Amino acid sequence: MSQSSPDLVPVKYIDSLETRKHIGLFYEDPGYARLIEFRFLKNGLLNGETCVYATEDDSGLIVIKMLTYGIPLEYFQTRRMQVYQIRNSCGDREEIMKSCRRDLKMILGDLIPPFRLVSRIVPDVSTMEGILVELELEHEVHHKFHDFGGFLMCPYDISKIEYTKRKQWIKQLYASHHDIIYAPQFGMGGVFCHRS
Repeated sequence: MSQSSPDLVPVKYIDSLETRKHIGLFYEDPGYARLIEFRFLKNGLLNGETCVYATEDDSGLIVIKMLTYGIPLEYFQTRRMQVYQIRNSCGDREEIMKSCRRDLKMILGDLIPPFRLVSRIVPDVSTMEGILVELELEHEVHHKFHDFGGFLMCPYDISKIEYTKRKQWIKQLYASHHDIIYAPQFGMGGVFCHRS
């Protein structure tokens, strides 16, 4: 069962986080999603956590955007804030899975709890192979989350999720997260929380 919290806007939810969670971020406006992601990370840095942002976007451009957002340079210099660029992998399910597991090992290799991580490990979920690998990895991470050691936010541009079964994929993703942030446009949206 779940409950909707339409009065709990995404930014207020991010600011209220106290216990480790596996959070899905479903968005339509990439700029608004980035604001939510950066605030999530900045809050972690202010709490003394190490933070990681892994994306298919250019890592240098992301660092510049984070600096512009107000994340101080010193966090990058001390490696408390790290940005990784994930390369898109092509091929069949096994090739994509192998590439994703290699990226996960690189990203998680040196992380010491407590930490915050923003990442979706399969860059391209517009294909059937990509979304199936992503679903498998999300389920695996969620099932073992008690051993994870930090907060995890997984961003999804709704328009880029494989379209033939998009509703089904979203339902499955929802089941593999503690909470879902729905952020359609700047200042709008809500949070859907699983009941304990």
